[in-house]
Amino acid sequence: MKNIQLQIKGIHCASCVNNIEKSLGKKDGIAKGVVNFALEQANVEYDENVLSETDVIKVITKAGYTAEVISGEKHKDSKKHDHTSTDNNKESKDRIIKLVLAFVLTALILLLAFAIDFAKEKTIMLVLSIGLLYAGREFYKVGIPSLFRGQPNMDTLVALGAGTAFLYSAYIVLFTSQGETYFMDVGFITTFILLGRYLEARAKGKASEAIKKLLQLAPKIAHKVIDGKQTEDIDLDKVQIGDKLLVKPGEKIPVDGVMVDGGVSIDESMVTGESLPVEKTVGDKVIGATLNGSQVFIMQAEKIGADTVLAQIIKMVQDAQMSKAPIQKLVDTISKYFVWGVLIIALGTFFGWLGAGVAPGEALFYTVTVLVIACPCALGLATPISIVVGTGRGAKLGILIKNSEALEKMHKVTAVVFDKTGTLTKGKPVVTDINTISHTLKTTEVMELACSLETNSEHALATAFAKYAKDNNVSLSDAQNVQAIKGKGLEGTVNNNKIYLGNETLVKDLKAELNPVYKVAFEDYAKQGKTPIYFIKDKNVVAVIAVADVIKENSKQAISKLQKQKIHTFMLTGDHKDTAEAIAKQLGIENVIAQVLPEEKVAKIKELQAKGEFVAMVGDGINDAPALAVADVGIAMGTGTDVAVETGDIVLVKGDLEKAVEAINLSKATLRTIKQNLFWAFIYNSIGIPFAVLGFLNPAISAMAMSFSSVSVVLNALRLKKAKI
Repeated sequence: MKNIQLQIKGIHCASCVNNIEKSLGKKDGIAKGVVNFALEQANVEYDENVLSETDVIKVITKAGYTAEVISGEKHKDSKKHDHTSTDNNKESKDRIIKLVLAFVLTALILLLAFAIDFAKEKTIMLVLSIGLLYAGREFYKVGIPSLFRGQPNMDTLVALGAGTAFLYSAYIVLFTSQGETYFMDVGFITTFILLGRYLEARAKGKASEAIKKLLQLAPKIAHKVIDGKQTEDIDLDKVQIGDKLLVKPGEKIPVDGVMVDGGVSIDESMVTGESLPVEKTVGDKVIGATLNGSQVFIMQAEKIGADTVLAQIIKMVQDAQMSKAPIQKLVDTISKYFVWGVLIIALGTFFGWLGAGVAPGEALFYTVTVLVIACPCALGLATPISIVVGTGRGAKLGILIKNSEALEKMHKVTAVVFDKTGTLTKGKPVVTDINTISHTLKTTEVMELACSLETNSEHALATAFAKYAKDNNVSLSDAQNVQAIKGKGLEGTVNNNKIYLGNETLVKDLKAELNPVYKVAFEDYAKQGKTPIYFIKDKNVVAVIAVADVIKENSKQAISKLQKQKIHTFMLTGDHKDTAEAIAKQLGIENVIAQVLPEEKVAKIKELQAKGEFVAMVGDGINDAPALAVADVGIAMGTGTDVAVETGDIVLVKGDLEKAVEAINLSKATLRTIKQNLFWAFIYNSIGIPFAVLGFLNPAISAMAMSFSSVSVVLNALRLKKAKI
């Protein structure tokens, strides 16, 4: 199977999306075809042994649209966007020209009908109406072929309504010269619907702003360091992994990498949603497209093109907007039968009025009104436009929603299950407490010796001591004869002092003197979920040092917010029960499931689901991937492993758990907007069609009302951009 991405011209409403997808779905050899309404793009998966790219494009062309393959690597997305923007600007100008043409022609027809008296005025109106057919040619180009293919859509209803009115009026003028003509109604229908499409297109452009802004974030050039001294400006797509790049103050970082020289604060808000600048030093990761502060630094490129964080964000947002939410699939099915139902009602209206004794022209007038008022554009737009705005808002907040189904499902969550390490906690041990009552050694001296010993070891907690030494400017000394004592601790010599760091077993083995105060402190730290370490010198315990994986800043607030929404919280971890319960107590988590293996996490998730819980799993590690997959919604920490990120339905870019709460709120807001839109669309059609059938409306009012309903649905969806999340 081969996958291609196509840029499509002529998509103006959700009906077009359905029309293209149906046409692709009926073609042998095409496995899947999904159209992105906001970006006017399609992703098509097809069997290259059966079809070629040209064959795929022909399917779309026959449906009434034009398409071309988006070529080039994905890291050239910004250039692709420039090209797309040019096309969109050209299309906007074309729409304005068509709208102005229709308006002028309709105004002239009105003048001829009411203000100017010509002998051949109806003939002139006929000629002007031909111009109206040209202005609204998109309705006929798409709608009529769709009818003959057995896939009538919204354009079909408009084309039949305006086209029938024109043909009947033309027949009167050319062959009978007797009877009422409806050129004025052709003008009103064409003008109002073109106006609605223009306003709809503008609103749609605002809806897809989020992804367009993402596409524009990447800088165009990078400053490559040559021979360690000089720099050369190169195009972004020329950057290679391993290149040293200079980043000047106030510039955007070109690609993902690691800082190798310098130190600076970086504004990562455009990618992570985090408002405060982040301090970076040598060895820290930097993200492409984020904004450098006031200092120059040198970085080494590690990820380029499609592998960068920005490229992955763009891909996830595009995929989410291309996917269909379950509620949209239901609406698509309803719309398909709805259009056929309208055609039957329209025929019934025509013959019903004829049977009531009215003239054929008047019966046709009511039929046209039904066809126009029933056009379900608003119904088709209700869900996709809300999904587009919702996923865009999520991206801006640092919440990546990988498919629209996840966005719809998230509001149903009744239980959130958290992994501990790296999710609720930072996943990096730090020194939290130092307890010393020794009169021979001060706290600073204890930590100088301890850090010197640990810095030269491969002990699991060595990074905690290294971080402490760095943060507190500890003077380090060389350590000799450093050895790990399996299951007990560490020993070595620092400045001619024989020292040990270890547990109770090591104290007993050394027969070291242990002050009861230290024993109590050791036990207290253990109860708090920390790892206590005895510091032993000259066979005396002279301090207790506690190391712990500290809780993330926003974890407690996130748990509290979930519980206020009556959502149950669980911790699911492989850690010891005492450690897990101590962390859970600090966070206020209700339920703790500890000492579970990775494969057991899946069983625990299924147990909760069997009890009727709608479960969201939040994790960051490789061992969390199976649980993320089996949960109703998988939420991956963007700071975690690639496997977890790939498996999750939603990715929290910064790894901030409060974003999980925001994701639930965003889902609720989006679904609420979808329901409002669907309610409005159904009510509009339910009320409008009977009035049209009974003759209380005319085509001009129907066209205006239909256009207004579509625009109102889009404007309602745009409210999501400012909704309180």
